[in-house]
Amino acid sequence: MYGRNANRALSNLTNSDNDVVMIVTERFERRLAEENGKLRVEMATGFGGLRTEMVERNADLLKWILIFGVTQTAAIVGLIKLWP
Repeated sequence: MYGRNANRALSNLTNSDNDVVMIVTERFERRLAEENGKLRVEMATGFGGLRTEMVERNADLLKWILIFGVTQTAAIVGLIKLWP
C-alpha cells in the first residue's frame, strides 16, 4: 500500500511542477515581449534622431563640396587664361 500512495503523491507533485513551469514560462514570455517592445520604441526614436543628424551633416558636406568645386574651377580657369 505504501508504494501506491507514494506513486500517487509523486504523480501529483510532477503534475503540479508542470503547471508551475507553464505559469512561469508564460510570465517570462510576456515580460520578454514587453521589454522587446520597449526596446524597439527606444531604438526607433534613437535611429530617427540619428537619421536627422546624418541628413544635416550630408547637406552641410554637400554645400562645402560645391563651394570647393566652384573655387577650384575658377582657379583653374584663371590659370589657363593667364597662360601665354
